[in-house]
Amino acid sequence: MMQDYEMVIGLEVHVELKTNTKIFCRCATKFGAAPNTQCCPVCTGMPGSLPVLNKQVVEYAVKAGMATNCRIALNSKLDRKNYFYPDLPKAYQISQYDKPLCEQGWLDVETSTGEKRIGITRIHIEEDAGKLIHSPGKGTLIDMNRCGVPLIEIVSEPDIRSAEEAKLYLQKLRAIMLYVGVSDCKMNEGSLRCDVNVSVMPEGSRLYGIKCEIKNVNSINYVGRAIDDEIARQVSLLEKGVDIVPETRRFNEETGRCEKMRDKEKAVDYRYFTEPNI
Repeated sequence: MMQDYEMVIGLEVHVELKTNTKIFCRCATKFGAAPNTQCCPVCTGMPGSLPVLNKQVVEYAVKAGMATNCRIALNSKLDRKNYFYPDLPKAYQISQYDKPLCEQGWLDVETSTGEKRIGITRIHIEEDAGKLIHSPGKGTLIDMNRCGVPLIEIVSEPDIRSAEEAKLYLQKLRAIMLYVGVSDCKMNEGSLRCDVNVSVMPEGSRLYGIKCEIKNVNSINYVGRAIDDEIARQVSLLEKGVDIVPETRRFNEETGRCEKMRDKEKAVDYRYFTEPNI
């Protein structure tokens, strides 16, 4: 059955920048500090606090863009991405929407069948959210240390056609980010995480299928396993005549399977508008 379908994969890679301070305040970004010791009214979203953009974040993002053959925008802006989540204290994230810092890049990877060029749609800057700590019998605790840690999000074109290509792309992207010195790319510490967008279409078709997104995969090996599992699920549904429903899913490292988290959001759900304080 798999031979009758073509997989279409796009990756959204979140890279924490290794600046000494956060993106909009002077709080430290050191990993492993005691919970809630590296936060202030700005990164915890207290009323009346105002963000100030860290210049080095922009410089690092531009370096990442140049290293991945992107066009660097002369005019860019920051936007508010509105959604409620327990570890996002402001109930919005400062990110970029229609005017990202870097666009139209690419990377070449050497696959088992030859060289493959994978396009990069955009690289934009944004702030990270906090961290939820689930404690059995005690409920859920929130560590705000990660709030406001600077990120770049590197969004690929849907040019990837196999788990192998996805892993090779991630390996090369990680190597480049390490080489230019913008991040330590420690996936075990969450400084490089990947959202995987997966769909399938009949072999030879030009019409993409309905995609599902697998969130926050923190291992290159797990990315490959998540893709294989999700592709098998989608093909099985299509063979049974069942429509694919857009979903946000997660990869369960213990079972090796992808699980549904929630229905997929659309851009309109985030109610983007220009960040008025920067």
